[in-house]
Amino acid sequence: MSSSEASSMETMNKDLHVTFIEMMYHLLPNPYESQEINHLTLAYFVVSSLDILNALQKVDKEAIANWVLSFQVRHGTTFDPNNGQFYGFHGSRSSQFPPDENGVFCHNNSHLASTYCALSILKIVGYDFSNLDSESMSTSMRNLQQPDGSFMPIHTGGETDLRFVYCAAAICFMLGNWNGVDKEKVKDYILKCQSYDGGFGLVPGAESHVSQVVQLIVLSRLSG
Repeated sequence: MSSSEASSMETMNKDLHVTFIEMMYHLLPNPYESQEINHLTLAYFVVSSLDILNALQKVDKEAIANWVLSFQVRHGTTFDPNNGQFYGFHGSRSSQFPPDENGVFCHNNSHLASTYCALSILKIVGYDFSNLDSESMSTSMRNLQQPDGSFMPIHTGGETDLRFVYCAAAICFMLGNWNGVDKEKVKDYILKCQSYDGGFGLVPGAESHVSQVVQLIVLSRLSG
């Protein structure tokens, strides 16, 4: 293979990538139907990809913001931060249920990862976060933090590991509100996930994983 051929192969066809991602924006292929519960996460991949490729002009930012906001769980006229629930965003339509007369969903299935993706999308499209009820979102996130400092992704249960610690910290950072996190417990949990080789595992005692380097970023934010 000549150097010119190698150079040609190393050049990314940006327009082709944009076209492909734009197709995903309008309609996901059949193989993704089983991922409907993660609809917001898939949308985040699409929107962030267009942003990285400087192609956000291909989509309607206001329409995207309105669509994302339709997944938000609202607590209605009364709000008890100690009721054990988290008021974030649903991951998909199938996890939503009709609200009662006070606007409260009969089943609150808001999820940390979905909330992280929702806020990330809103940030990318330039949505004004002052229009969000960040206080109830942040405060209710306390209900997901465990005694060891880790986070469950949803108030009805679930596994706990560094992925959801990252989501919680990122949500607080984007909202500019850390009321939903006990920082000292989070720092202790992250440090407990450090392995003998200096790296970090998904949970305490697990092998080091390169993806957990993001926890160092979280740790620096918590310490800052």
